[in-house]
Amino acid sequence: MLDTTIDIADGERSAEAGIGDVVTLKSGGPRMTVMHAGPVGFAEGHWLICQWFDEHGELRQDMFAQDMVQSVPRSIPAASVKLRLPVGRAPASRVRGV
Repeated sequence: MLDTTIDIADGERSAEAGIGDVVTLKSGGPRMTVMHAGPVGFAEGHWLICQWFDEHGELRQDMFAQDMVQSVPRSIPAASVKLRLPVGRAPASRVRGV
């Protein structure tokens, strides 16, 4: 039988994030995808270069220390999705008179 152990710290996984993982800042913010995980030339430690789309749909990128982020599920629960329509555009149900 194989034994597997997972270290739990403050209710979060302590494993380092890797490329393709989805994370958020512990202080809050958007879901971000990890594009690089590991050392960088000008700073010691494990760093993450993450990309995300801001509230205007613009692609953003920044670098964060591993201890600044937490892993989140890759999928988004349906209840958390909110539809935002451009200003001046009515929902389809209003346009059709339904």
